[in-house]
Amino acid sequence: MQYQRKIKKVKSLLRGYDAADLADALYGYMNANVKDDVERLRRHPWLIMLILKWNFLENRVHPQSSKALSDKKFMRILDTAYDLGNLVKMPTEVTHFRNMMRNIAFQQFIYQKQLSATSVATNHRLFSELPENHRLKTKFKSMTSIDVKDFNKCCLVIYAAFQKYNKTISINDFEIVFDKLGRDNIQKTLDLLSIDIFQAKQLIKENDFSNGTYSEWYEQTPFLNFPLIKYKEKYTCVNIYVLLRTIEQYIYNLLKLDDPEYFMDSFGKIFESYLKNGLVYSECTYLEENALKKGLPKGVGVVDFVITEQESSIFIDAKGVELPYLGKVSDDPKVILGKVKSSALKAIKQANSLNNHIYQHGISSLDHKENNYLLVVTYKELYLGSGQTFYDSIAKEAIDEIYKGIFNDARIPLKNIYFISVESFDYLCSVIKRSDLTFAKVLEHAKEADQDTPTMKFDFQQHLESLDIDILRPDYLSNAIKELTDVVP
Repeated sequence: MQYQRKIKKVKSLLRGYDAADLADALYGYMNANVKDDVERLRRHPWLIMLILKWNFLENRVHPQSSKALSDKKFMRILDTAYDLGNLVKMPTEVTHFRNMMRNIAFQQFIYQKQLSATSVATNHRLFSELPENHRLKTKFKSMTSIDVKDFNKCCLVIYAAFQKYNKTISINDFEIVFDKLGRDNIQKTLDLLSIDIFQAKQLIKENDFSNGTYSEWYEQTPFLNFPLIKYKEKYTCVNIYVLLRTIEQYIYNLLKLDDPEYFMDSFGKIFESYLKNGLVYSECTYLEENALKKGLPKGVGVVDFVITEQESSIFIDAKGVELPYLGKVSDDPKVILGKVKSSALKAIKQANSLNNHIYQHGISSLDHKENNYLLVVTYKELYLGSGQTFYDSIAKEAIDEIYKGIFNDARIPLKNIYFISVESFDYLCSVIKRSDLTFAKVLEHAKEADQDTPTMKFDFQQHLESLDIDILRPDYLSNAIKELTDVVP
């Protein structure tokens, strides 16, 4: 109740101003020149973006009359909004502290990550290398009137322009690349990434899943759908990190939002094929799903790949998924489990079912190994950590039920299971390629670190970065990066 009262207080303080004036003040505060990233993050950009959302919902743009926004009144709005942080749940008030950390990760990590050439190149390869007549490629063009390749190039040029001009740009700022990309393509991309300031209220309402509830505190900003604000043919980037996250995953998000079932029917195989590129690059020995399926009776689960090492099998299952809204903002284990049942939990069930059959009956293509691991590779980060963390914080009863039907020696130990993003998978394959480490050795490194609180990591990328080697982007992304950057002036 205190939280809701404070929300009402914040909204009452910001009402009555010109939405454009308050948006400009919020932009200036959030994007002020500061000495380093720590100072930038101390301004809580995730909270400023939430206030920006409320501003457009509560105020009109250029009304006939509005209050004058003084520095004192502006700071009072900010101070009152900051006080909300004292009224949300504390770690001791949630079922498991990890679930609260997940909420914070989804809320804040998008503002901490710089441009990831790996992520941008991965998405470029996933969609631009599809055949010209592929239904997802043609679907994107029919929805946007621009080709996937041109769109991705335009996005990076737009990002570069905001890095150069900081706040506001217009189409004429891109004249230097008109001959390479086309004025129309840049204009289309700007409009796809933007929201007209006079339509902001309606579009934010359409992208608001919180209904004014507590979950709004942890939500990822709706401006991920439109990181640019358009006003009189000029475009303002509200937050450069929000723009980056939009660019990285725009095509996936747009196609999935339009028709989720239609999209996933195709994307699953595309995603599996992409992971296969990484395995080939790593020069590991592996089996694909079709080889694993041969001779399997009905009812036995199967995964997409199994890497075979001397004493280890590493099961890999590709899940080209993301978490829906409630899966990101809720700390309720039942709610989270409901959102990952068909991905994370299903992968555990499939891998253990397959290993159980191999243990009991064997299959011609794969012997049972003493050490077994599972990597669940997802398109977007789920922040589920290891199998042990997933079990302790979310899925104890569900996993216990799965393991009931599995022989003890066939069970994949929970500590041997990791949920990782495709970006971490790319780096993992690069590590294997460039070093004498194996997949099992890297997983044992992560497993050992996670045994003790001082060395425990929040996500798998941190485990990779703790290896005593350089973590480099895999070479199979080089052509995509070259194609994307050859137009940047």
